[in-house]
Amino acid sequence: MKSLDAVIEEYRKRMFSIAKEDGISSHRTLVASQNLDELLNIEMNKNNPSPLNKKK
Repeated sequence: MKSLDAVIEEYRKRMFSIAKEDGISSHRTLVASQNLDELLNIEMNKNNPSPLNKKK
């Protein structure tokens, strides 16, 4: 199983490739960027859990 960091790197490369092909403002680039953002948010929350998410 790939690490989250490896998956993030794959998504980053894919987003740059799509942006190069379709342009930075294309719908496909936007979707790729949103997918990458979701992974980055998971990574950030894993390393820095929000106090609001802690159970009492």
